[in-house]
Amino acid sequence: MSGETLLAAGYVTVLLLVVIGLDVYGRQSTGAWESRIFTGYHRAVEQAPVRADPDAWPHSEVHRFHRAVSLFVSVVALVLTGAEAVRHHAPAEVALLVAVAVPHGVLLALLGRRLRAARVAPPG
Repeated sequence: MSGETLLAAGYVTVLLLVVIGLDVYGRQSTGAWESRIFTGYHRAVEQAPVRADPDAWPHSEVHRFHRAVSLFVSVVALVLTGAEAVRHHAPAEVALLVAVAVPHGVLLALLGRRLRAARVAPPG
């Protein structure tokens, strides 16, 4: 097995962690009053300000942005593994590349479906 294939497989695995991290980060609340930073102040104030609507812009777009970046990273990983499989096509190398590409394919389908199903709130 060539070192180039091992390097590509390791890089694609790191990209998988990036995709998962971006998706998890995109699920976090974007409202300031849900933040841990303001928890002490929120408890000390008798009248808390009105919470921002999570479906209002720009809060509604944060999740879509992170999901779109995650999709792009998965596409890059699949292109990289495909190019590496064309370049080094010994059975062991192809098996390794397929093993690291399959999670990206699954995430690509899952995140793509979630991105299409997400509601879009117009600004304003």
